[in-house]
Amino acid sequence: MMCGMELKLSASYDATPEEVFAIVTDKTFREQACEKTKALSYDVNVSQSGGDTVVRVSREMEAKDIPDMAKKFVGQTLTVVQTETWHPAAADGSRKADVSGENANTPVTLKGTASITPNGAQTVQAIDLDVKVAVPLIGRKMEPFVVDAIRNRPATVNVVAT
Repeated sequence: MMCGMELKLSASYDATPEEVFAIVTDKTFREQACEKTKALSYDVNVSQSGGDTVVRVSREMEAKDIPDMAKKFVGQTLTVVQTETWHPAAADGSRKADVSGENANTPVTLKGTASITPNGAQTVQAIDLDVKVAVPLIGRKMEPFVVDAIRNRPATVNVVAT
């Protein structure tokens, strides 16, 4: 990982891994998630690359609750770009994804993995991200604000910060 601040999230659903995967890779669902998070504008693209399913979400968000030390880097809005590359299902239906993200025109990057795993009658969706703010001297101080913003966004089936 990038040696920033680690963020781990998970949620359980009364659904099969195939059902959870179908939701997190559904363009309409992802657009509705952008609307729920009050995106000012957004673009969702779901495509195939070999056996992988690639979900790319770009959304413009109002830059509110930004600490003073970060305002000069951010401006009035944030453009968050997130890409998930979901790999083919394993025999038990589980899936893993490589996740990357950035806030355009800012020194904030996200990198990690996501998974969809059966757990008895339920399915667990989990994410493990490394959040890095590449600003000398204050980057480490800003990372908790970014992690809190990701953690506190409205819940959806997809818990990946975009």
